[in-house]
Amino acid sequence: SFQFGVQKRLSKGLQFQSSYTWSKVIDETQGVVPNDSSGDIDRVDPTDRKVDRGPAGFDILHNWRFNTIYRLPEFSSGGSVGKVLNGWWMSGILSLQGGYPFSVGLQRNRSRSKANDSGSDRPDLRPGIKAADIIRGVSRGCGNFPAGTPVGTWERWYDPCAFAVQPAGFLGTAGRGIIRDPGLANVDFSIGKD
Repeated sequence: SFQFGVQKRLSKGLQFQSSYTWSKVIDETQGVVPNDSSGDIDRVDPTDRKVDRGPAGFDILHNWRFNTIYRLPEFSSGGSVGKVLNGWWMSGILSLQGGYPFSVGLQRNRSRSKANDSGSDRPDLRPGIKAADIIRGVSRGCGNFPAGTPVGTWERWYDPCAFAVQPAGFLGTAGRGIIRDPGLANVDFSIGKD
């Protein structure tokens, strides 16, 4: 991981702090549910651990936080006007983080491996398609899904046509955690008076 932070102590009414973390966590398998600590494992192929090597379910590549407090200048020195106008401050926190990884899966055990409790497999990744292209651009089109449909949007995050159902009796070629969800952004803001 890489961590970077900046801090400005309170002066002239302004204070802020910012921190950024880039990290990468790779493992070979996890519990049935991401972040599950029960010890159960959900491997596609128990004879080859490398097949399930990928980003951990709790891996976040980018994480940035920024918080600030600003005390407004004093406008009046005393009296009832000073009590109303003075002592105001505002603060905010901005949080941005990348998305969690997830895997595309079939709802049945097409490989017939019965290697995991969920009974599902990952499909094949179509030849020539890179994992980064699955959530960018437009769909390649397949079945009832028209070519040219935008992907990477709130309506359609990834291109389902980048995947194909593998032949019966074989494990799919799509890797574990090759897609990331859109991530999160949050803003908290407050105004206060002493």
